[in-house]
Amino acid sequence: FYLVLFSFVLAGCGGSGGGGEGREEAEGGEGGGHDGGTGDGGGGGEFVSDGMSLGAYESVPLAGDESFAGILGDTEVAVHLDGALFVGRLRNEGTQAVCDVRAWVTLDGLAGEPVERAGLSRFGRSEIELPAHAEFTNWTVAVETSGCSSAPSGDGGEGGGGSEGGGEHGSGGEGSGEGSEGGDESGDESSPPIPLTDAYANTIGDQAFHFAYDAAVGVFRGTVENVSNAVICESRTEMHLGAGTDVIELGPTIPVDLAAGETMRVVMSAGGYAVETYSLHPERSPCR
Repeated sequence: FYLVLFSFVLAGCGGSGGGGEGREEAEGGEGGGHDGGTGDGGGGGEFVSDGMSLGAYESVPLAGDESFAGILGDTEVAVHLDGALFVGRLRNEGTQAVCDVRAWVTLDGLAGEPVERAGLSRFGRSEIELPAHAEFTNWTVAVETSGCSSAPSGDGGEGGGGSEGGGEHGSGGEGSGEGSEGGDESGDESSPPIPLTDAYANTIGDQAFHFAYDAAVGVFRGTVENVSNAVICESRTEMHLGAGTDVIELGPTIPVDLAAGETMRVVMSAGGYAVETYSLHPERSPCR
């Protein structure tokens, strides 16, 4: 999803570390399917770090049953606990390639071993898995990157580059969401713009959404419930912040199959951005 930098700063948003702003140009989608490349991000060369950290950024504390999707520094991070593993996605939303990419989870104050990537080109993404303890009360996810003295040319990144699929990122940051995760998709209806100060409670398709902005920590907290009598496959939520051509898109969250009546808790954040409205965009894929 493509991001457009706002000119204001939202105070009090979760995260730590130096300034990173998660910028992206609204250039339209890049074609159907999953990641557009493998390996070097669309050009020759290798990722060579300059050894200068661009900052470490951490999410707000999360409950064990909460999924996270947000911007930490210049990195879009989406993570979901699946059994004994946190499965997730990293995507470089900065204007330049980054090197020495590290991501880790902290469980009840104990930091785990990081996943490391040599680098991510601009808009490059990488899937990650991080182990979880058998029992814990709360967790955070963090990411740290460094600058590059050299990097592959072109957009993309280690482990696959390109955007997430055809049609998700339309002009000005808007789009239908179709094909965002590489599969046939249904349910591209979005909520109307909602004032930041207002909670949202409504049903879109077969999914009931309850979301509200937590100004104390600068995140959106909500639930997604399957109100149908059948499984919803690869349910995921995307949030649009702002309106018109100035839209920041968060997510989508990591796909989760929701059984009939099942509810998923979600936290979404975009630290460092000022917005007045938000809207929810549900996505799902046909069950196979």
